[in-house]
Amino acid sequence: MDMLSAIHQRFSVRSYRDEPVEPALRSRLLDAASRAPTLTDVSPRIELISGGESIKQVLTFMIGSYGLVQNAPHLLAGILPEESERAQIDLGYVLEHVVLEATRLGLGTCWITGTFDAERAGDVLDLAPGETAGAVCALGYPTEEGFGRLHTKLIRRLAGGHQRKPLTELVHAHRWGEPWTAEDTDPALVTVLKHARLAPSAHNGQPWRFIVRSDGILLAIVRPRFIDSGIVMSHISIAAAAADYAGTWSLSLRDPRLARKTNLPDKAIPIGIFHTD
Repeated sequence: MDMLSAIHQRFSVRSYRDEPVEPALRSRLLDAASRAPTLTDVSPRIELISGGESIKQVLTFMIGSYGLVQNAPHLLAGILPEESERAQIDLGYVLEHVVLEATRLGLGTCWITGTFDAERAGDVLDLAPGETAGAVCALGYPTEEGFGRLHTKLIRRLAGGHQRKPLTELVHAHRWGEPWTAEDTDPALVTVLKHARLAPSAHNGQPWRFIVRSDGILLAIVRPRFIDSGIVMSHISIAAAAADYAGTWSLSLRDPRLARKTNLPDKAIPIGIFHTD
C-alpha cells in the first residue's frame, strides 16, 4: 500500500483485537518516527506505551473516555519538548506520518488529544523536565467481528467522522472569500487538496482553510487547534510528493501582514505556506 492509499484507508479505529502488535512492526513504526520529516527546531519524539494497566491509566482522565477506545494494546505518544504552538504543529506533522505508516502496515490507529491524562502519561513515560505528552494515538489490530466493529461504526458516526466538508467550503482563491473551483486547476493541486480534506481532526471539526495563491497554498485555521494544523500539513506534503507537485512548508504563524494581505477574518489564524517550486 502506498501513502496515498493509506490516506484513503485510514479511519479512527476504536475497537481492537486483544493481542499486541508484533515486535517487528513496532520497531518499524518507531524507526519511521525517528526518520519522519519535521517542520521546526522543537520537533517531538514518539514513544510507545504498552500494557493494559498503563493504557487505562492514561485514558481514564475523563469519565468514559477509555470506553471510546476498546482493547488497544498500545499507544503512540507524541512528546513535546515545550508547550508552544509551534511544537504542537510539529507534533501533528510527525505523528500523522507515523499513523499513515501504521495504516500502510495494516494496523489501526485513533488520535486522542483531549480525552487523556497528560500528567499520568508523563508518569508512565518518565519524561524529562520541560517535556509534556501532547497527544496519544491508539495502536493495534482492528477487530472485524461482532460488537467491536459495531462500536467503531457507532462512535465514528457520533463523532461526525462520516461527514466532511466539500473542498469548495475549505478552499479560497487568492484571498479569503474568493471562490475556488477545481475546474481549470492543475490536476496535481486538486489531488493535494483532496487528500488534505481527508485529514483527521478533533471532533472532525476540519478547522483548516486553504488559500490557493500564485506561490503556493496558504493554510489558516478557524479554531486554535495547532495539532490539527500539523496533521493536515503532513497530508499536503505526502500528497504533493506523490503527485509530483513539488513544494516546501514555511511557518508564518500568526503573521499579521500575511493575514491582512489575504483578507483573513479575525477568526482565522495563519499557519504557514506550502511554497511550490
